[in-house]
Amino acid sequence: MTPTQLLNSLKTLGQAKVFFGPQGFELALTETDLRNAQHGFSMKPDNTPLPSEEAANWQGNWVVIASDTELGDPYFIDVEQPKSPVFTAMITDNGWQAEPVAGSLSQFIQCLQLLNTASHQHDVQFIPEDSTLTDKSQLTLLKNKLIKLSGNKNFWTLFFDCYLDWLEELDEE
Repeated sequence: MTPTQLLNSLKTLGQAKVFFGPQGFELALTETDLRNAQHGFSMKPDNTPLPSEEAANWQGNWVVIASDTELGDPYFIDVEQPKSPVFTAMITDNGWQAEPVAGSLSQFIQCLQLLNTASHQHDVQFIPEDSTLTDKSQLTLLKNKLIKLSGNKNFWTLFFDCYLDWLEELDEE
C-alpha cells in the first residue's frame, strides 16, 4: 500500500478525530501528518531513521496511522501483511507490545465510523453529557458489533471496560 493509497483510505472516515467518552482516535490525514506520526517510533523528528537501540523492537513494516488522544499510544498497520491489519502498542521494559485492533484497515475505519455515529462527540468528554451512552445493554450491543466488525475481541472488550470504569468513577463522585 502506497502512502497515497493509505491516506485515501484514512480520509474515507471524513474527519481526523473520533471520540467516545474520554477516549479518542486521531488519524493522520495528510502526508505531513503521516510522516510526523512516525516520529519516536521509526523516525527522528528530522525524518531520519531512528537507531535500532532507540526504536526498541519497533518493526520496520509498522506504519503509524493514528494515535490515542488520551494516552498517545500509536495505532499502526503492518504493511507486510495482507489487508494491512491495525494494531496498537504500549512500550514496556521488553519493548513494544503489539495488540491487534482490527483485521484490516478497512475494518478499523468502519469501527471508527460506528463509534462516531454512536457517540456524536466532537471532542473528548471529561464528564458525561446528555448524549453520552450510559445504558449498559446499548453499550454491550455496540461492543459486540465492534468485535464482530473488527474481528478482535480483546481490544474492544478492554476499550469498553475502560469506558464503563469512567462512567462508574463519575457515579461515585
